[in-house]
Amino acid sequence: MGINDIAILPEYQDKGFGSELIQFAKEMARRHGCEKLKLGMVDDNVRLKKWYEKHGFHTARLVKYEAVTYTVGRMELSL
Repeated sequence: MGINDIAILPEYQDKGFGSELIQFAKEMARRHGCEKLKLGMVDDNVRLKKWYEKHGFHTARLVKYEAVTYTVGRMELSL
């Protein structure tokens, strides 16, 4: 199961809403028998990467696309 997008408006960031969304995604994935959650994010975004790591995700691989200037980190969480 994958997470496509999590977006929190700046005025609501750092209030726990993103953490609640991650927890909800974990619960739904487990309920549906999934063993992993996967997502892609801009690997250069150190703050966001650390946030996902705090929630148990790790970088499984890095992908470089010709059409963009950044590297995509494919992250996974074992449930």
